[in-house]
Parts: sequence; structure tokens; C-alpha cells
Amino acid sequence: MLKLKHGVYVLLGTALFYASCSSKSEEAVQPNIANETITQASLKFTNQSNPADTPSCTYTFHLDNNDNVTSVDSTTLKLKANSKYNGVVYMLDQTQTPVFVVSNEIKQRENYHLFFYQPTPINTAPVISNTSPYIPGTPVTPSLPPLNLSIVRTDHDTNNPPMQVGLTTVFTTGGASSGNLRFVLRHQPNAKNGTYAPGSSDLDVNFITVIQ
Repeated sequence: MLKLKHGVYVLLGTALFYASCSSKSEEAVQPNIANETITQASLKFTNQSNPADTPSCTYTFHLDNNDNVTSVDSTTLKLKANSKYNGVVYMLDQTQTPVFVVSNEIKQRENYHLFFYQPTPINTAPVISNTSPYIPGTPVTPSLPPLNLSIVRTDHDTNNPPMQVGLTTVFTTGGASSGNLRFVLRHQPNAKNGTYAPGSSDLDVNFITVIQ
């Protein structure tokens, strides 16, 4: 794991996040549908009680002329305490002209994509199930104040039975706190079952998160 500035971590090398993560480190998926190319990922929110409160956070990969990642930038997610926010994912592939909206493609391919959201630190193990947005194996750090944030996915695909996607969410905040939000897009063609394990990751990044 390579640690970058602002508390952002990149797994298996920076390029794997923006580029099509072609190596399958976990369960093989069939058919071999290419991973998504993502150069910018944003989470955009609207406070359910105050439509003027519209926080967001963005993670951007900067590329050279050969489409290699040279640096990354991320912004801090700032949410109000004791609030509920409707969230939307917005992703771009800026290597294309015109810029390609990847999140629209994810919607079209929702039957084999699944988003995960993991607040940290946490002081109790997250409840993991087929409807949980949390990531298995998240370490518990009881000595640190937890990030008071819970997340629910609100959209479903057209599988039978339907499974969650995570392009839309509800974020619920508690008291003032700070930490990180890990944001992962799993690519699971012909293998999606509502859990994290199948497939590979199109995107895996962290946002510094402040609840105030």
C-alpha cells in the first residue's frame, strides 16, 4: 500500500485506480468485460433539511501525455453534524474527447457494479451483509474517536432479485468528528452477489472527512 498526501492511500499502485484494473487479484469474473477508466470521482450531497447545504468531495488523477498518473488531488468532505444527506456519485474519464461521464455508464452497467463506503476510524466492527455498504476486514480502532457517519445505498439494479448499486446514498451524521471515508467501486460482471469479494476494483480511494 502506497501512502499519498492528505491521508489518501492507493492500493497496488496509483495507476490501478484510474486505469482499467485488468489484473484480477480475487475471484475471476466472466465474461471478460473491461474495467472502467476513471480519472475523476466526486461525491455530491444535498442536506435533506437544508437544500442550500450542498457539500462535495473530489478525487482527481493527473496524467502525462502517455496517460500515466503523475499526481493526485483530493478535497475534504465537510458535513454538518446530526444531519441527513442525499448523495450522488459523479465520475469522469477525461482521457476522452469530449469528456466521458463514467457514472452514466455505471448506471447502464449497474448489474455488475457495486459501490462500497467505509468510514474510519470505527470503534465497533461494521455489520457486513448483502445490503451493507461497508468493507469486510475493516480494522477496529477503539482507542481513537470514531467518525460519526453511517451510510445506506438507495438504488437497485435489475438483477433478479434486485441488488443495491450505490450510485445514490443517504449519509447520516452524528456528533462532530473527523476521519476518512474509503470509497470503492467493485467491477463484478456475471459475479455480482451483493458482497465485496467477487471481481476487482475500478476505483479505491480515501477522502478526509470532517463532521462539524
